[in-house]
Amino acid sequence: MAIDPVCGMEVNEETAAGKSEYRGVTYYFCSPGCKRAFDQNPEQYVDGQDDPSEHSEHSGPHH
Repeated sequence: MAIDPVCGMEVNEETAAGKSEYRGVTYYFCSPGCKRAFDQNPEQYVDGQDDPSEHSEHSGPHH
């Protein structure tokens, strides 16, 4: 099972309403609306999930 990055719902890859590839990763969606939202602004939904090193300015201790 995959997780829809827009709404967080579990999605069966074989019966998903849609899928998109972004930065070499395939994302599956529960509905065409979630796919549309993702396709319009994928960074909003994958921020920090695919490559944490890209966000190194936000890492480190927070005291």
